[in-house]
Amino acid sequence: MRQDDKKHAAPRDLDEEVLAREKYSFSRLTYELRRADGRWEKHERNLFRRPDAAVLLPYDSKRGKVLLTRQFRLGAYMNDSTLSLLEACAGTIDAGESPDACMRREAMEEIGLHVADMRFLFEAFVSPAATTEKLFFFVAPYGPEMRVGDGGGMEEEGEEIEIVEASFDETLRAAETGAIRDGKTLTLLYWLKASGLMDERPQQE
Repeated sequence: MRQDDKKHAAPRDLDEEVLAREKYSFSRLTYELRRADGRWEKHERNLFRRPDAAVLLPYDSKRGKVLLTRQFRLGAYMNDSTLSLLEACAGTIDAGESPDACMRREAMEEIGLHVADMRFLFEAFVSPAATTEKLFFFVAPYGPEMRVGDGGGMEEEGEEIEIVEASFDETLRAAETGAIRDGKTLTLLYWLKASGLMDERPQQE
């Protein structure tokens, strides 16, 4: 659902120059925005165009577990030499694919999980100043019997994904100490904490 924004005017004289186009595209855009006093001001920005994506946090309230992934992420490494990130399962939505269909496919590919009931939570832009990408957030209950595949990602796409089944309480503690630093994963972990869905989980030893 989009906000009914009557205060801001759409940009005018929008022009896009594609600088690089491989799997995704990188562009330079020029446009004018109207300021609050009515003046039109010229802007020049770079923009990374990439498809929307979906992210899923599977949870087992009976055993007090969540299912996560761990993998190398180039952006994190180039920032501060981080070698791997602990994350929720996620993937790019293919053309013509719905977010929930994408998430069911990625759950099988990455963590070998057959998803039965899945709950859509919300959608959110990732970094709207620099990229078009929008994320669709999901949670889903699971049990051991639903882990029917090997997971690990698609080798032909360069993926090597470790599947991590972890205590929800320990995962929250890891988030609070800064050991989990992926934004989409933190969003889902704290949503799950606030939701009360894990309140019946057993006490950890």
